[in-house]
Parts: sequence; C-alpha cells; structure tokens
Amino acid sequence: MKHALLWMLVSPVLLSGCGGSGSGQEDKETVQVIDGYLSNAEVCVDRNNNFVCDTGEALSERTNAKGQVTISESDSKYPLIARLIAGETSDSDHPGYVWRDAELLAGAGNRLVTPFSTLAQLNQQTLTDYAASLNLDPSLITQDYVALKKTNPDAKKVHLYARTITKMLGETLVWNDAQTQKKQIQALKSHIETLENNHVDLDDVDLVVNRKGEVTQSDRIVDLAGYLDGKSLHVSFFNSYAYASFVNRFENGTQYESKLGFSSPYQVSGLNLKSDLIYTDFLYLSDKLAVSFVKPDKDFNPGNYNILSVWSEQAIANGVDTLLTADDFIGQTWYHLRDLASSKDGRGAASKPALTELTFVSQDRVLIQPRGETAFETSWNIVSNHELPNTDPYFQVIRIPFGDISSRPSLADAKGMVLQTLFQHDNMVLVKDFQKLRMDDGEVDAGSSIILTKNKALAEAIYRNWKL
Repeated sequence: MKHALLWMLVSPVLLSGCGGSGSGQEDKETVQVIDGYLSNAEVCVDRNNNFVCDTGEALSERTNAKGQVTISESDSKYPLIARLIAGETSDSDHPGYVWRDAELLAGAGNRLVTPFSTLAQLNQQTLTDYAASLNLDPSLITQDYVALKKTNPDAKKVHLYARTITKMLGETLVWNDAQTQKKQIQALKSHIETLENNHVDLDDVDLVVNRKGEVTQSDRIVDLAGYLDGKSLHVSFFNSYAYASFVNRFENGTQYESKLGFSSPYQVSGLNLKSDLIYTDFLYLSDKLAVSFVKPDKDFNPGNYNILSVWSEQAIANGVDTLLTADDFIGQTWYHLRDLASSKDGRGAASKPALTELTFVSQDRVLIQPRGETAFETSWNIVSNHELPNTDPYFQVIRIPFGDISSRPSLADAKGMVLQTLFQHDNMVLVKDFQKLRMDDGEVDAGSSIILTKNKALAEAIYRNWKL
C-alpha cells in the first residue's frame, strides 16, 4: 500500500497568523476539534512544521466534551495537530470510544480542527476552495456545524461529510494516501447527492467508503438506547462456562427473551443496560456487532468475574459467509482472545482470558506470541473446503499446527489452532475451535469461542475488561 504526504512544507499563506501579545500574562484562545465533538483528543502545536507531534508539542490538557481546549496566543501562529487515540478519545457521533487512531490538522490561525481543514491543508487548498469542491457552503465548514444543525438543514450534509471523511484519514498525517482519498471523496459526493435526491434525512445514516471507492450505508447509531430499540438481537456469551446463545427483542422499553418467554422493562444509562434479565456494560457498538460485559452482580452474575457477550442481528453460531482470503492475513497482525478456563477448573469457574498476537509473516508462516511470553514461528494455511468434515461453503477453517514446541498453558496446552470462522465485521472475526479435526501431527479437541481482531486497541480493551 502506498502512502504519501503531498507536501512537507506548509505554505506561508496558509500558515499566516497573529503572533503573541508581548505584554503581561499571555492571552488564551479556544480551539475546537470536531467531526462530531471529539473529547479527550490530544492537541499538539506543530512548532517545527513537520506534521508530527514531537516531544514537548502536546498540550498539557486534552479536549473537553465539546472538543474544546485552550492554547496560548503565541501558539496560534503554528499549525495544530489533533490526535484521536483509539480507546481513549470519544466522538459525540456515536457511543463509546473511537476505535482507530487518526490525526487531524489545521493551519496556523485556524480555531477549528476538522476533517475539512485536514484535507484542505494536505491538498494545499484554502477552506473556501475545498468547500467549493464538495458543493458546500464555506461558512458552514468554518463553524461548529454540529450545533448549526438545529437552525440550518445544510449543516446535516456537512456533518455527514465530516464523520465519513474521518474514517478515510491515516493513523498519522504522513499515512494519508491522496489519490485514494480523492477517489473516495468523489464516490462519497455522488452517494450523498443520491441521498438528497431521495429526501433521506442525512442525520440518520452512516457511510463508509473503502479504498476502492465502494460506499456502504447503515443506520446511524447515536446511543445505546437507539441501538437496542426495535431490534431482535442474538446474544452469545464467550466465557467457557457461561456459554449460551439466546435472542432478545427490545420494544417500547421492554426486553423480551425468546427461549424461556421472559420479559422485563429495561433501562439504559450511557453504555449500561439493566433489566430483570441482564445487567451489562457495552464496550463496542456497531450496526452489525456489539461487545459487552456482564459485570459481577448478586442477581445476574454471582461469580467474581466478567462474562464477555457478543450481540448481533444474525445468529453467528449458524455461520455467516466470511470469505476470508490469504490477503486478509499476510503481512498483518491479528489479536486472538479466548477464555482458558476448562473442566479442570470446575463448573462455573472464573474466566481466564488470554490474549495472543498472530503475525502472519508470509503466505505459510505465522509468528505466535502469547501475552508476556516468547514468540515462536510455525506454519499456517486456510483449509480447502473439500478437506473439511462439513463442506458447508459458509464455513472456513484456518489451521495453525504448533509443531514440536512444548505445551503452553497460555495456549490451552493445545497442539495447534483450528479456527472455524463464523462471522466477520469491521476487522473483527468470530471463530470457534473446530471439534476434533484431524491434523498432521495429531487431533485437536477444543470448543472455545474466540474473537479475532486486527484492532490492537480494541483487543487490549476487551482483554482488560474481561480480566477483572
């Protein structure tokens, strides 16, 4: 993948701004970081104009709930970099944390750091010219367009552009691919025009544009209550001795459990769901998949451990066509999460979460590193369908024999991993260890449900919350 920074020296015109006051206590100025309001974002004053947040350039305070932070007047003559930190920064556009790093940029003198200011700077354009390229009112992208939605309907379109463009940005400023982004922006522009022509409320949709310029549309999730209401959701528990799968319907403030026919009023507070049927805190929410933890509680979870639960509109245990290929693995690191509790620990034993890095170094070699242990290298392959006992095309199996290494408790003392894929969404794959699949060096007998994700911050957060 080719990534390029279009320019390494900031234009003097774009960098122009006022200097310090030079007398008494220096005045402070407020800057704001938004696609939605981005809170707990780190803001850096790029005093050497190198597009990097160097040591000593980060402000001592992070942004507040409105994405605001103050800077000294003397720092206003420099560009500003806002760092969105996965698992730490929150976005008012959706509940919970952002789950990928990104950096925003604004030229000297600008008080609003946005996706628009970022791409305008990277493409050496003024904000007026960049707004014109999107057929947007320039005055809207230089103000708090989230607040303006209350009085100006056009601000909804600006906001949709902003929250979609942020997903296209690189983890750092130097990791922006200008040509790919231009293709993505054109596809986005066309899709939004279609939505407008069909009189769709732009506040109700979320869009993702992949590197090929293909647009995916989903319902926007603003809060947990909106995610739950009107849905029937399959809930699967991933602890070894709490595993179950059942369907819950949420309608008009009541939760209905299908298996036993129970119902109860429910309450939502932030990311917490409480009813007579479940008490759980959500960590991750998307339109297709959510992750929560049932906390220790005398009524719902009497054990002193968290129960990992996964929510989806589809029944993941039945298998969903994942269509993974070798390209989804080669040169990439996946994070493998499972519960190591076994029958030896006793029925209802506390969970033993394990986090393992799988770095696929080539088309047939993988580096395995259990957390806190020495890594080892072994072979891997995606098993051909005709080799499987179940030839259902919706199932795939990833096979990783461990070879001659000594057994490790961190890997369940297994001889290998035989991972049957069940569900894929947004760089997360749900898998299950295949039961008694014959391998070249012996039989693997395991039945744990496992999460695989390429998102390190999300993997760390799941592990941290699971490992109470």
